[in-house]
Amino acid sequence: MDNKNIAERIKKLQAQQEHVRIGGKGTPRRKKKVIHKTAAADDKKLQSNLKKLSVTNIPGIEEVNMIKDDGTVIHFNNPKVQTSVPANTFLSPDRLTTSKSPRCSQESLTSSAQSPLPTLRNLPTTSPSSDLTERGMMRMCQNLLVTSMPLLRTRPRPTSSSSSAQQLLALRVMRLARPKFAPLDAFSHDPVDPTGFGQLIASKVSETSKEPRIDLPIGEFLIAPQMFENIYLGETFTFYVNVVNESEKSVVNVVLKCELQTATQRVTLPCSIQDGTIEASKCDGQVISHEVKEIGQHILICSVNYKTLSGENMYFRKFFKFPVSKPIDVKTKFYSAENQDVYLEAQIENTSSLNMFMERVELEPSQHYKVSTISHAEEFEETGALLKPKDIRQFLFCLSPVDVHNTLGYKDLTSIGKLDMSWRTGMGEKGRLQTSALQRIAPGYGDVRLSVEKSPACVTVQKPFEVVCRLYNCSERALDLQLRLEQPSNRQLVFCSPSGVSLGQLAPSGHVDFTFDVFPVSVGIQSISGLRITDTFSKRIYEHDDIAQIFVS
Repeated sequence: MDNKNIAERIKKLQAQQEHVRIGGKGTPRRKKKVIHKTAAADDKKLQSNLKKLSVTNIPGIEEVNMIKDDGTVIHFNNPKVQTSVPANTFLSPDRLTTSKSPRCSQESLTSSAQSPLPTLRNLPTTSPSSDLTERGMMRMCQNLLVTSMPLLRTRPRPTSSSSSAQQLLALRVMRLARPKFAPLDAFSHDPVDPTGFGQLIASKVSETSKEPRIDLPIGEFLIAPQMFENIYLGETFTFYVNVVNESEKSVVNVVLKCELQTATQRVTLPCSIQDGTIEASKCDGQVISHEVKEIGQHILICSVNYKTLSGENMYFRKFFKFPVSKPIDVKTKFYSAENQDVYLEAQIENTSSLNMFMERVELEPSQHYKVSTISHAEEFEETGALLKPKDIRQFLFCLSPVDVHNTLGYKDLTSIGKLDMSWRTGMGEKGRLQTSALQRIAPGYGDVRLSVEKSPACVTVQKPFEVVCRLYNCSERALDLQLRLEQPSNRQLVFCSPSGVSLGQLAPSGHVDFTFDVFPVSVGIQSISGLRITDTFSKRIYEHDDIAQIFVS
């Protein structure tokens, strides 16, 4: 194609461009979907994914350094570190700085495993090594990160004038727990088998395995706990804190402060190490106990202040995390009787992983009630209850009003009392819990309430008996009441008293007593029904059936 043809094509395109327009009538409509992405949506999605990983905050981190393959050091100063150990995820959302450093030598990595922070600060001045391979470099950097990981959790914080000052004291915290039964690996058999077959099998197994025969899994077979056992609500957390002077110099004015931080409060634990002196290679310790009263994550904070012989003030602290679980689950049900008695059914479930022996389950009533336990143990029965994991036990209590004459004052009372429980686990560890004030729903009586004050339990057939009732005005207005007795259709009990008797006007919160006679016709358990109370002011009728049961013989 020559230059002439190219020039003609260019003129043709320029002529077409003059007739091209964008928008207006007759032009095709252009559609373009614009998606606006905000940083808030990305942060929300990130937080949702981190929540699935169950990340937790790690306190006490002054700085974090990460070494890339090209030798670049990513540095975070005073970061907010979050981690999820099962997911092998570490997060530091703060601002970062990068610096270029030469390759690490074997000596620098070995020393950094012992003291990571000073070594990382001096990485730019470290001499390079040419005899290291890339694989060996990565392996040594991995060792550096793994060795320094515990320092993210319990590294002391020096606050002396020199930031690189070495601490003279060390802090050790150990939980005190009771021993456990050692697992029995020996083959068990029946020692009193008359055929001797069990002893023969046991002896052959002992010869084959070269292990001695053990008949009883008790005695000296106790071992110390091999791991940090669970701590449950209501138990006593006991630990031993020990301050050790690992230097060759004495320190003075040693002050130890132990605090326990929960989700709602921070409790200072009693400690006797105050203004003490610790000689070289000596130590000072104390046993501290605390009753756990909250569930959730707990942090034990141990702070140490001391002064060197040169007058330099030193300070460091350590953090220890442990969770607290709920050992039992309590569910309650209330039943209100007509005579103002309240029945409480308490259902207790063992939600822990240990066998639990309930020593005491008592109801401490409020000042308006007195309590009686219905489920009493017999003389030959053992008091208490053994609950295995996931076992459920029910307890029944009856609460009666203290003032039996002021029954109307109990209709609005909702506070019943508190449930107090204490138990022991396998090795005798004691636990105790008390619920908050138990609340019931106040029963609704309506305008009037009828109660039976006097009635026989057993009567003789065709021999009349008397029933005494009391009627309460539960409304806020006066009532003009009239008693009407309706004969039942089955005619097993017949009223012998006149019907339509006026009970008079009843003031608010007042009561009136009335009696009537009943003639039993048939034997068996009979129910008294058919009482009708009419308010002549409002023309309202209150029906009362099955107010009492009588055994007719």
